[in-house]
Amino acid sequence: MERDKGIEGYCNFNQNKITVNTKLELKRIFCIGPIGFVVTIIIWFVAIKLEKAMDIPKMIINPTFKNFLLIVFFIDAVYLFLGSQLTLIPKERGKKLITHGPFRFIRHPIYSAIMFSGSGMLAVWRESWIILVSVLPISLFWAWLVQKEENYMISLFGKKYKKYQEKTGQFLPSWKALKKETEKEV
Repeated sequence: MERDKGIEGYCNFNQNKITVNTKLELKRIFCIGPIGFVVTIIIWFVAIKLEKAMDIPKMIINPTFKNFLLIVFFIDAVYLFLGSQLTLIPKERGKKLITHGPFRFIRHPIYSAIMFSGSGMLAVWRESWIILVSVLPISLFWAWLVQKEENYMISLFGKKYKKYQEKTGQFLPSWKALKKETEKEV
């Protein structure tokens, strides 16, 4: 009987029955997201504790502007997160390269929403300078962590994914790609 490796061998034939290797199936669906999310929450928690311990003064934000910023960050997070979920449904993750919706300009829109929109909302809500600054270590951590996912995607999609990398930004839109896109439309 021929053995089908599937995506990195996650499907194994065992006595004419397909058994799914749960670890590889979870990797295909979530990849590095849960680890990054947990570390981001830990960094936010440490930032809040550090802020209290160092008695760092709060931001002074006009209440109207504060609400405006919260709404903007929230809308951005909803667009990136829900748009990603609707565009790349879990059944298709790791099986199909998606390059439309939020993925049109950003390769990792869900991670971007966690890093920037999540940190922005938390910083504005708590009026915290240190949470705002925590975006730097969070971004560096995610940039390091996402390399594993990028390599995984290259192993799945090869040159097609490398071309996609050239056209899009990892967490923010590629300005060069945006410029080309707007030139096409004009």
